[in-house]
Amino acid sequence: MHKFTREQTQIIWVLALVNFFNYVDRQVIFPLFNSIQAEFGVSDTQLGLLGSVFMLVHSLASVPLGMLADKYSRKLLITAGVTFWSFASFFSGMATSFKALLGIRSMVGIGEASYAPAATAMISDNFPQEERAMAQGYFNAGMFIGGTLGAALGGIIAYHFNWRYAFFFVSAPGFLLAFFSSRLYDKTEKSVHPKIPFKQLLKNPALLWAIVGGTLTAFAGGGYIAWGVEFVRRYKGYNIQEASIILGLTMMIAGVLGVFLGGYVADRLHKKFAWGRSDTIAWSLLIAAPLMFLGLQANGKYFLLLFFLGSMFLSAYHSPATAVIHDVVPKQARATAFAFYVLIIHLFGDTTAPAVVGRISDLSQSRFGGDGGLRHGLEFVTIFVFLAGICFFYVSKSIRNKTSPEYIED
Repeated sequence: MHKFTREQTQIIWVLALVNFFNYVDRQVIFPLFNSIQAEFGVSDTQLGLLGSVFMLVHSLASVPLGMLADKYSRKLLITAGVTFWSFASFFSGMATSFKALLGIRSMVGIGEASYAPAATAMISDNFPQEERAMAQGYFNAGMFIGGTLGAALGGIIAYHFNWRYAFFFVSAPGFLLAFFSSRLYDKTEKSVHPKIPFKQLLKNPALLWAIVGGTLTAFAGGGYIAWGVEFVRRYKGYNIQEASIILGLTMMIAGVLGVFLGGYVADRLHKKFAWGRSDTIAWSLLIAAPLMFLGLQANGKYFLLLFFLGSMFLSAYHSPATAVIHDVVPKQARATAFAFYVLIIHLFGDTTAPAVVGRISDLSQSRFGGDGGLRHGLEFVTIFVFLAGICFFYVSKSIRNKTSPEYIED
């Protein structure tokens, strides 16, 4: 595994598996939309809230939990979070009303908020700077594979069984992963560095532009993830099981290729110039935007091809984005900075996207008729991918002009 030590390999495997099952749990609900709608009689806007409320709680919990990760044991925080979200996911399947399901799913967000700032900081602190994006790539690969399995699993269970079984099934592995997380080695668990005032992070232009770009990317990605399976079901002539499998496999292969390709190119360019990682992100997003937009108009093999390419270039953002954030902030504030990044991109990005796309879908159908409402919603969010690419050029400019106050020397 890329010349990693035994301790580094254990960190990557365990944290990637945590990320994998986190996204299995997170994405399994979206293919269940049709079944949930039929049982509880809710609108597209209300269905979108299942994604939005989850991300709202997730984002609000990220900063305090990230600050705890910079101060206390990161592996124990991860362990507690995995255990909490596994219990909450199990009880999601026992909800007797839509409001109950909405409330329980929001609690899943608290558990999941505990691991990402701590895990990404642990990876950056235990791997050399020149391999940081690739190391984060292994971690993020779990996101795409897990999200794919979650989407496919949800569709298959909804097609053959009651939708509630999906939550019971995906909660079980978390308890085992909690045990393995507690046994990880973390060489920087006890920090001896002075505390960094939070306001200092707000004076870092590279970090702030990365947050703006990440928010726009998260908004677009959140809209596609929440409504992708339903879009394929409605417009491409597939049932829910077929839509889940087709979209899931496409996203998994494209996503894994994207995170590793993005991480590899970003690390190579970073060795040549300090802004190489942010340039990698910018160009990948600018390429992804038109591919995604055209994919919404296409059918058959052309839809799959364009969606595959668009997903691949969009996913190239993830590995270098985390590395960029950790590159431009002090070492002892990495979890806090990433938690603040998570707060903003989720609060204003994928928290709002599912409900916004659902609302555009409802309004378009009620005002203009026809069946293009959901397509119009997804066309709208695609614009944000292009704007995100522009933002990361400003990140590169800040790094190139050395206008950010501090950069890490590992």
